[in-house]
Amino acid sequence: MLDLDLVRPRFPALAETGPTGEPLVHADAPGGTQAVDAAIEAMAGHLRAGTANQHGTFAVSRRTDLLVDTVREQLAGFLGTEAEGVVFGPNMTTLTIHLARSLDVQLGANDTIVCTQLDHDANVSPWLALAARTGTTVRFVELDPRTGRLDPASLEDVVDERTRVIAFPGASNALGTVVDPAPFVAAARAVDAWTVMDGVHTVPHLAVDRHALGVDVMLCSAYKFYGPHAGILAADPQLLTALTPERLRPAPDEGPERWQTGTASFESIAGIGGAVAYLAGLGMDVVAEHEHTLTARFLDGIETLDDVTLHGPPEATQRTPTFAVTVAGHTPNAVAQHLADRGINVWAGHYYAIEPMYVLGLLEHGGAVRIGFAHYHGVTDVDRVIAALAELSS
Repeated sequence: MLDLDLVRPRFPALAETGPTGEPLVHADAPGGTQAVDAAIEAMAGHLRAGTANQHGTFAVSRRTDLLVDTVREQLAGFLGTEAEGVVFGPNMTTLTIHLARSLDVQLGANDTIVCTQLDHDANVSPWLALAARTGTTVRFVELDPRTGRLDPASLEDVVDERTRVIAFPGASNALGTVVDPAPFVAAARAVDAWTVMDGVHTVPHLAVDRHALGVDVMLCSAYKFYGPHAGILAADPQLLTALTPERLRPAPDEGPERWQTGTASFESIAGIGGAVAYLAGLGMDVVAEHEHTLTARFLDGIETLDDVTLHGPPEATQRTPTFAVTVAGHTPNAVAQHLADRGINVWAGHYYAIEPMYVLGLLEHGGAVRIGFAHYHGVTDVDRVIAALAELSS
């Protein structure tokens, strides 16, 4: 069982109070979680001890080499991948654009790319841009607006022998829907295509194993799992070797640094290591169980609010504690401001989930309010959100 009395003190930001004098409810977790002390201390410790670029002859540089190698090994265990396939970058979006650009010489007018209508735009726009450069066709797996889930039949309709890449989310940052990778992996293997999974919204909530899932490339962002603003690409090393990324002439000819442009943010890499160590010690099974309780509590609460509409799966199973809601008679921005006035931080809009918001008919109406919890929240946080929403729906 998760002991919040032990967990919450490890997140300094949770002690901040809001306009009501109560602690802030950071229910904006899908847009970025608060940083754990282990990540904060690791970043500060690296900078205090002295920092230097890699591959020098002096001790500080060698210490940086050791840091990078150590965190790559940590991520290999945490994500179920090989350390030599772990690439660091500023964020998931930049890494996905970088990956897509490496396929310019691989794809042409006779090829297709498959995306989904549930994806964050970081796993859509880079592929649309690749298609524009190469003449490749992009097809979409359809989202069922009634259930908030992808239509498995449409996957069969859009994948054929011309498909080269299948991009899909592990979970939706907008609706909280958890996606089963198995059908996408099976479809890709049947036509010898690559799979690219956006794991940004999966990694903070569920245990992930790239090898077990059979995914070729998985991307995530450390600031979504209690670390610093940094992106991570975890891929089959042979795939990375087979592709040619844009790079400077002095860049290495092999290995993950071949894919990293310029000097890495070593303090961020240190912070990633701190966040991973924290989660590994906590256990993702414990995180998932606790968050399931929060999810069920929230779903039960909004069922009592007639004017609040949930967009996405109504069941607590197979979803994260992330919820898109609209309130009758109030714009999403007005709802977000109402919650902010009560010390509850949430997002309003489309949160870069253009495709699902369009399918749901919300894109032209200000999107929705996104309420997202993390394992450092408790049922009292959920109840405060429900109570604030009830004031609008009474």
